[in-house]
Amino acid sequence: MSSPSTDKPQVMRAVLTRERIVAAAVALVDERGPDALTMRAVAQRLGAGAMSLYRHVSGRDELLDLVLEAMASEIAQRPLTGDWRRDLAGVAEDVRAALLRRPHLTVLLTSRSGRGAAEIAMLERTLRILRAAGFGRRDAVLANHALGNFVAGAALWEAVGMAASTGPTREARRAEAAEAIAALPVDRYPALGWAGGAIVEGSLDERFEFGLAALLDGFAARLRS
Repeated sequence: MSSPSTDKPQVMRAVLTRERIVAAAVALVDERGPDALTMRAVAQRLGAGAMSLYRHVSGRDELLDLVLEAMASEIAQRPLTGDWRRDLAGVAEDVRAALLRRPHLTVLLTSRSGRGAAEIAMLERTLRILRAAGFGRRDAVLANHALGNFVAGAALWEAVGMAASTGPTREARRAEAAEAIAALPVDRYPALGWAGGAIVEGSLDERFEFGLAALLDGFAARLRS
């Protein structure tokens, strides 16, 4: 005969792990941004009590660092070629693509800089390229900062600025901006009058590639000097 305990349906609850907590936190940040990340909100996603999360993470700060590390670990790293300009351009393009896929990653990378292992792989890779190219230690560090600032700024503009619109909406906003510029008094804004509609021309990729090339040209001039 069956015992009374085996006659009752068994309810299986998913085991709470650090990995599941981080995955839920990443999904929350992707959807609602870093400010929405609380221990309670993550616990609700997992169907658990908020206090149970503290067995696996010390608190919100550690969880944010783990989210950043998880997101940053997915940034592509194409094989290095030995051509420092091409390799730095590859780093910039890979990071930009990752930031555009996850706009909130830009905020996390800038606001939590230096707080964990998230940046280590990217930093090591970039400094390795610059060192092999012949840059001195200080110039290599400053070049890394300049490249990171450029990519983060470009990605943030693309994600939340006027560039975030696409298709007919983007074209309408382009037209509105061109009309607004054309309506400005030329005697007061002669440079804007001279630039005219060119200010809103060009694709996002063209703008990024021009800025990146100009930055790399500056690095090359610095290296020659």
